[in-house]
Amino acid sequence: MNSSAERMTRWAHRLLNVAVPLLLLAWGMYSFPLALFGPDRSKIPGDLGDSRFINYILEHFHQYAIGNEKSYWDAPFMYPYTNVTALSENLLGTAPIYSVFRFGGFNRESAYQLWILALFSLNYIGCFIALRLWSKHTVLSACGAYIFAFGIYNIGQLDHMQVFPKFMVPFAMYFFWRALDQRRAIHLALAALSVVYQFYCGIYLGFMVLYCMLFMFAAHVIFYRRSWFVKSSFRWRGVSTIAAIAVVSAELLYPLLHPYMLVSNTLGMRHFEDIIATIPHVPSYFFTHPAASSWHILSEHSKFAFPEWWSHFLFMGAVPWAAILALPVVLLSKRVASDEKRRIAWLSLVLLLSIVFCVNMSGHTLYKFIFDLPGFSALRAIDRIINVEAVLFIALFVLVFRSIPVNTRSALLLGPMLAGLVVLDQRVDTNELKRYDKYDAQELVKKVEREMVMEHDTTYKVIAYTPILSATEDELVHTRTIETELTAMLAAQHLHLPIVNAYTGSYPGNYISFFDHMDQKTLDDWCAFNHTTSEHIQCINNVGQGVLGTDLIQLKAANDRFVCADIVHENMAVADRDKAALWETFVRIHLADGHYALLAHNGNFLCAEILSHQEVSATGQQLGDFGMFWMEPASDGRVAFKAHNGRYLSLDTSSSRLFATAESVGVNERFQVIDAPPR
Repeated sequence: MNSSAERMTRWAHRLLNVAVPLLLLAWGMYSFPLALFGPDRSKIPGDLGDSRFINYILEHFHQYAIGNEKSYWDAPFMYPYTNVTALSENLLGTAPIYSVFRFGGFNRESAYQLWILALFSLNYIGCFIALRLWSKHTVLSACGAYIFAFGIYNIGQLDHMQVFPKFMVPFAMYFFWRALDQRRAIHLALAALSVVYQFYCGIYLGFMVLYCMLFMFAAHVIFYRRSWFVKSSFRWRGVSTIAAIAVVSAELLYPLLHPYMLVSNTLGMRHFEDIIATIPHVPSYFFTHPAASSWHILSEHSKFAFPEWWSHFLFMGAVPWAAILALPVVLLSKRVASDEKRRIAWLSLVLLLSIVFCVNMSGHTLYKFIFDLPGFSALRAIDRIINVEAVLFIALFVLVFRSIPVNTRSALLLGPMLAGLVVLDQRVDTNELKRYDKYDAQELVKKVEREMVMEHDTTYKVIAYTPILSATEDELVHTRTIETELTAMLAAQHLHLPIVNAYTGSYPGNYISFFDHMDQKTLDDWCAFNHTTSEHIQCINNVGQGVLGTDLIQLKAANDRFVCADIVHENMAVADRDKAALWETFVRIHLADGHYALLAHNGNFLCAEILSHQEVSATGQQLGDFGMFWMEPASDGRVAFKAHNGRYLSLDTSSSRLFATAESVGVNERFQVIDAPPR
């Protein structure tokens, strides 16, 4: 009977070791990345800026892989600058995964979603395997892998999908620990290869793994007072082995890092003042995004408390911190083996040092010493260190809980309870997260593609997209510019046309001026910086014809009220506002043929809808005949607008609406043009 019960217990334990990892993976994928995509799988995490840039780089790799691009590093944006891919992350380590999905028939955005899904699953599987090798405990390893792949600290990283290929980080740390502990060259070689591949997955996390490995080495020397590396330095065989591993690693990294070295030689390195705002503060480690459902209470305390606070959602959850709080009990317990205590103490010191040397205390930080190390001055967003520190938090959680003695039968109950606790601790409300609709994004690109196809003169091999942009809120100007640049890049990429427009991590010379203004003057200045001219570059805009100039204006009608493009009432042009703000501001476009066009705040052209009672509304997504006007000056300094139907815009005094119905200019057809303040 006892033998039968023992067999049943063993089978139940084996079932638990299979079920918990699989169920946690399945739930994690369902509740986080798949939930992010929405029920119809139409959403993509992030915004129309950084996230779409990652999509562009992945698509560029695919186009390079199928032979449509001659060079990977000379991506066809920011023309005529070269080596532009090295101005930001390159994603070479995981771009082939994206390309597989493209070969499978998925479009650009859908393949991007599948790439994201693949990263989440690889992060879980990679961390699980590394923790299982490290701890020999399946359930704890699955719980740790769940935190690593699907934990709430990931919420703050969703705007930067380039840090999600991190499945090699746990392997790098595990093999380096084995190299320190077992003093075998094979483990050091595997650690080095893991670091190399992590560099190919992402430059940031490659350097940050080295940062943590530095403290792993230092803490090992402190606790064990022995080091294979130190002892080997006195033996020729040890020196040659370490040197060989270092040389092979350097040779493998050189093709990746050489383009970045060229960039640093040209642009120089960042100043420490440029990155200090991104160094975590102590409260950062207890600060969450509102989407962290179980810890929403921690989402308020550091709002506006320090610069760039929105990048500091670094709370790992209660379960990992519970393990840290349990450290004194474990280290003082007589039931825990001394070797296990030392290992836990060593890992605790590694985590402590990694935080101490990367924390901002009222502007004072030891990270200045790290910043001066070769390569680290290239890193701008230091808060991304949490993606590597997470492995230290999680490994400590696994080792601490593993040290608690539990019999097999108790484990059958406690294992599922712990897994459930981890899931509750790490709940994510995806409705609170920033996302964009992939179909809307595709339409934006298609619209610009149509403009490029209609205007492109094939005698020009290069284009510059120089659209006329509507007035918008001051705080949205930069965001909209980024979105416009990326939309142009993606449209040109699909058409296989080199383009001047760009969005990336660094901007050489005077490019930022063209980035902000996108006009002929700044294009000429950019070309001069590159010792060329713009004669071979065709400027394409969203107007469809030549533009002589633009200015911001407001219109006051005969009733002494400002004309408004009222989006609440079907974008009708209504003169009923006492004061002028954004909705009453228009971009006046002086066209080359002598006509004028008025671009409203909603991005549409003001049109005289001749087929719909001659009403005037801001509904023209493209400039056609209905959106072009003649401006005729009146004797009192006011102006009249003649529409395409030969009638003048007129104020209807009863409704305050504008109609293109007047056959001659009277009082109600005169408008005062007022220069609007720049936005």
